[in-house]
Parts: sequence; C-alpha cells; structure tokens
Amino acid sequence: MAAATLPAPGTELGPCEGDCVHSDCVAARRQASAICTKCFKPIGYEKRFYRVDAMPVAYHHASCVEA
Repeated sequence: MAAATLPAPGTELGPCEGDCVHSDCVAARRQASAICTKCFKPIGYEKRFYRVDAMPVAYHHASCVEA
C-alpha cells in the first residue's frame, strides 16, 4: 500500500487558504484534520499517511506505522 500526502493550503494543488465550499478543498481539510489512530494527532498536510478502509475509516501517519 502506498502512502498519500495532502498538499498544503494555498499551494498549487492544495486547498484554498481561506474557507470555501469547493468539494475537493472540504475533503482535503477533513482528511488533514482526521486523527491518527496511533499517535492521536491530526494527519496534517505534507506528511505521509495511510488510509485504512475499516469501519469507520481510519488514518495513520506513515511514520507511526513504519517506526
């Protein structure tokens, strides 16, 4: 499984810097604010992470899983 990253707000492929209703921006902000189930910190931007398709969906920082 490959790790993903989320581009930072305001970067070329990242979400808008301010609040907006673009569906892609809303989804990126939601993922970035998801809590890592290993360290209990937000996934954040520009950090490698894994999405686990469990019920409910879980997110892990790559550094937490690979350590």
